[in-house]
Amino acid sequence: MRTPLEIPAYLIKQAQLYAPSRDALDAVCHVLTDYPRLVADVRQMRSRLAQLDAESSSLDALVSDLQVLARKILDL
Repeated sequence: MRTPLEIPAYLIKQAQLYAPSRDALDAVCHVLTDYPRLVADVRQMRSRLAQLDAESSSLDALVSDLQVLARKILDL
């Protein structure tokens, strides 16, 4: 059963830019079908970015400690 929806023309044009088909209905359906995968990918990237931020902080602390040790060695 199809439920008719009033979709603004600019949204149809945007969907047609990202969909392999230029047909309005197919383009909108393609974008709506692909949306959950896109959201999952964005969530995964956010998680990975948070992990990289944590690793970066750890690395910065390690480099700082190494600089302190290097200065102590030079002072000997």
